[in-house]
Amino acid sequence: MPSDDRARFAFDAVAGRSHTFRTSLAATIDDVKGTLAASQRSWDARVTQAAAELGPLAAGRVDAARFASLFLEPASTNAAVVGTLERAVAALEALAARGDDLLRVPVAPGASLYGAVADALAAIGRGFAAARAVAHVRAAGRGADAALVPDIAALPFSRWNRHERQLTPPLVVEVHGADLKPAALAEFMDGRVHIALVVDGEAPPASLVRLVAPGTFVMQTHDVGALSRLAKHAGPGVAAVLGDPTARFVHDPTAGASVWERLAIESLPERPPRRPVAGLSVAQQVEELDLLRGLAARPAHADGPPAAGAAPASEHAERLASWLLSQVDLSEVR
Repeated sequence: MPSDDRARFAFDAVAGRSHTFRTSLAATIDDVKGTLAASQRSWDARVTQAAAELGPLAAGRVDAARFASLFLEPASTNAAVVGTLERAVAALEALAARGDDLLRVPVAPGASLYGAVADALAAIGRGFAAARAVAHVRAAGRGADAALVPDIAALPFSRWNRHERQLTPPLVVEVHGADLKPAALAEFMDGRVHIALVVDGEAPPASLVRLVAPGTFVMQTHDVGALSRLAKHAGPGVAAVLGDPTARFVHDPTAGASVWERLAIESLPERPPRRPVAGLSVAQQVEELDLLRGLAARPAHADGPPAAGAAPASEHAERLASWLLSQVDLSEVR
């Protein structure tokens, strides 16, 4: 299946939360526009009030707007509030205008996977920066200080708060196998960040194994449709759609308390790695496959309690300590 088709199917598989994000974005735009219109009407009403208080004799002789700015509300404050709201609307509408392109991340050959994902999240973060600025204006009211209003610009993921990380829409990232270096993506595995990697070309066989963590959903698959499992996970997660010869496995945090219960290997490459890929030597690729097998290995005691007559682990430790002490000559110690 061509990469473009796989990317489209991948996006469809995780589209539920992307639709939720776009709906939330549209609602926020309408809300901020309402606040902006109310702010503008409020100022117009104040000018009308000033004209009425000046009376008919001042008509044509006194500038009602300038009078209002001097005695009813500082013009600079009102201008700062309106300006902030206008910039927030512009930023939010620019994000909405990008549509699906906001959430589809093509990684150019030879470029950094980490950098592409970081830039995509920072662009989404501009919407959060706009929301923060609006919240500041609303909280400050008439006393809003333009110098203290948060900047409406790209906001790096490292500066997102817990609530913002829960609102993150899924990303579909298209990357060449030679550039698949996903370990650095661990920085983004928080909240509800979901990253679906559509990999084109040869890739290391167990690329994602180093991302396995207790609360992180991790999957390598050959089936684009399997990405729906990622979409259903309530926490952070990353999944990669790769070709042969690569391992297929799923680490599902909801499947058990121990890593071997959570990690299921569906298949492993029939042959060991034969050449470096994505900057990893053959030895490093073999090590990642060994790590995958080790994490999924079922402990010997998992089938039941220790055999009858077996000493508890603490008793074994005590016996070992006693034997070691018996071998030490303390007669010369003062």
